[in-house]
Amino acid sequence: MSRIRNLLLLAFVLIFLLGPISRSPASGTRPPDSVQELAVQLQEHNSKTARDLHRIHRELAALRAEFGKPGLNDIFGGIGYIFGLFGVAAFVASRRKK
Repeated sequence: MSRIRNLLLLAFVLIFLLGPISRSPASGTRPPDSVQELAVQLQEHNSKTARDLHRIHRELAALRAEFGKPGLNDIFGGIGYIFGLFGVAAFVASRRKK
């Protein structure tokens, strides 16, 4: 069993070390020719990242609002507590009569 684990560990290390060397750039991208092109690419990337972050913030706000509302478990749990308290009160009242 330890031999298999050692072989897997060696394979992961080799993939990790050799992976970046064998990667080629994406087919549609090329290195920028000037600083202006690099600046334009950075601005496009920043605007795309800002849009994505804005969408994520909206989704998080919606999730917070959803989790703030009581769910079905909370409602039934509250009803159960009420019935339990009435049951205890009825039990105590029936014991006093005797």
